[in-house]
Amino acid sequence: MTKLKFYSGLKEIGGTVVAVETDKAICLFDFGFSYADRIDNKVRMRKGSEAYDYIRLGVLNAIDGIYDKELADRLGVKAYGETDKEIFLIISHMHIDHMGGLGALDQRVPVYMSRDSKILYHELGVMNELEIREHENVLPIDYDDSITVQDIKVTCIQVDHDVIGACGFLIETEDGKICYTGDYRLHGYHPEISLDFANKCKGADLMISEGVTISHSDVDILALEGPVRENTELTLLDKMKSYAENEQGLIVINNYNRNVERVHNFVRVIKEAGRELVLDPVQAEYLAAFYKEDKFSVYLPEGGSVNAPLVTDYPIVTRKDILANPKKYVLQQDYKDSYELFDIASVISIYLHMDGAPLGDYDPSYEKFYTMLGVLGLNAERCGLGGHAEPFYLRNTVDIIEPKILVPLHSFRPEQLKSEHAGKIILPEVFDEITL
Repeated sequence: MTKLKFYSGLKEIGGTVVAVETDKAICLFDFGFSYADRIDNKVRMRKGSEAYDYIRLGVLNAIDGIYDKELADRLGVKAYGETDKEIFLIISHMHIDHMGGLGALDQRVPVYMSRDSKILYHELGVMNELEIREHENVLPIDYDDSITVQDIKVTCIQVDHDVIGACGFLIETEDGKICYTGDYRLHGYHPEISLDFANKCKGADLMISEGVTISHSDVDILALEGPVRENTELTLLDKMKSYAENEQGLIVINNYNRNVERVHNFVRVIKEAGRELVLDPVQAEYLAAFYKEDKFSVYLPEGGSVNAPLVTDYPIVTRKDILANPKKYVLQQDYKDSYELFDIASVISIYLHMDGAPLGDYDPSYEKFYTMLGVLGLNAERCGLGGHAEPFYLRNTVDIIEPKILVPLHSFRPEQLKSEHAGKIILPEVFDEITL
């Protein structure tokens, strides 16, 4: 018998955790932060108690069989190795709401993800951008390859999202097939990849789908006849090249640094426009991990050496260089380094906020950020794209797969995802179980 249990991420954008349990094994996916707004960065994390505190906050889940003995005993659950079924995790992509909790696990728990995701995950650890610690037992799966744990088979199927390595999964047991989309889009560089995912999952018995873009307004999803989106990664690439060709001063971009493919394409068009792309060490490290052929520089305002192992020999650009010849450069700056703008504001022609932090007005930092840009008198433009499929494509993916059961989640309003080609639609509550 196969049953699914839903722990979190059902009526919110974040923290999807679902268990598929058979007679011999349990497969969990994903393992990120839910209710992340409960984390207050003004409150210090207690060294050694981070996982316990996240669980007490409700950001992570108290689940049998995945934590070490000491933590499990504090939580009143069974530790890893104390359950009678083999437990493993699969992770769809490297966004904090899907993988942020991995550092809380017992280090022996097997965690599977795409090979590209594993590379990025390790680099996140190298650059100290992981929560708690890096998980040791991460096992890569190539796209379209499968792993089998006892009586559960999992196939990793690539999707297009705004982070490199994203995938969905087809989970097979003796009782049927379960399709999990992870997060995906069709306005990126590779819409055919997300469409191919749908075709490979066609006929699934149960489909679990994200629904981010139907979260904030009324959507008559059955009436939609086609996407209405004009802005895509390709149009943003054209816009970036146009700015690089026509602006008379420094261009600053605030890009989400795990969207590595976008930066890779920027390298080319910025060079074609006669400028040089300059990256902070963290973004530089991630880009070099996947695109060793790309030519760019690393920004160190006052010079010195780069503390990022893959780019230690790359050219360095300093604040003095920027001020001397601003039209020569496009500078990438993470939000956390925003005070650097104080010393270069005089030469900035335009500031492009493109999916970097703060992401939106729901973030307490958002108003402060734009107040600062206003104080500096900067010409700022929001040109982010988001990483999630438009409502039409959410429905269209379900139409293609034609599942017998549809479970929408990862949305404030999952009930809006419907399809005439789906059978039963189930909207589970936390801890609900479904028998396949």
